[in-house]
Amino acid sequence: MRALWQSIHDDFMRTINLHRSQRQFESLRRKCPDLARFVDPAAVLDFLHQRDGDPDDKDRLLTVLVGAARTGNGRDVATALTWLALWPGLDALYRRLLRHFRSDPAELVSEVAGRFTVELHRADFRRIRRVAATLLANVERDIRDGLRGRWAEAALRREMPEPDDLGRDVRPPSILFDIPPGVDADAEAEIVGRVLTDLVGVDAGIVVAVVVMGEGQSEIAGRLGLSHDAVRKRYQRAIRRLRDRLEE
Repeated sequence: MRALWQSIHDDFMRTINLHRSQRQFESLRRKCPDLARFVDPAAVLDFLHQRDGDPDDKDRLLTVLVGAARTGNGRDVATALTWLALWPGLDALYRRLLRHFRSDPAELVSEVAGRFTVELHRADFRRIRRVAATLLANVERDIRDGLRGRWAEAALRREMPEPDDLGRDVRPPSILFDIPPGVDADAEAEIVGRVLTDLVGVDAGIVVAVVVMGEGQSEIAGRLGLSHDAVRKRYQRAIRRLRDRLEE
């Protein structure tokens, strides 16, 4: 499914080379002094992708592009240029998150595209210092927050012991330990793992894998070389121990 992700880049590259995009770009050049020095869209990308250069200058240029992507006759070329300008960061983000979407990589493509589009339209430049870093960080944060929400719901519905087994509902450890939504999923796993190891011992890793990382118990069993039933019992035992310790 890497081809589907790469096709977004290829589509935007075709867009900036269309005749109508060239006309839109010329119109933007006349309206925006920051764009006037660039002869074509490719020159804009060359400038934004170079390692050196004034960061403030790049920010001003990105601000112009994002603003034009929201409204105006140059929307198509401005949107394509914004995507392509931030593509190295978006591609790194895609690769970081892919392990959470192994069963459906197309969903990750949809998530990144959808959330990046939302960020382009809601960015508040009065509060943004670095446009690229802020947009990318917000996209990753929103996707990871969505993942955590789904993992917590799945844990409560499918992976947590039934209420009859434990006598009451169980909340996921990420909620019990009041981890803020903006924390990276890997950092969250590390934080929860350290706390749970002190509380429940060696089975803390199973709880973290289920609730924080979203692994199924069968998947964990295969990774650890155990039976599904053994993992299920160890998980339930850890949850009971956790509740007892917290009630103390």
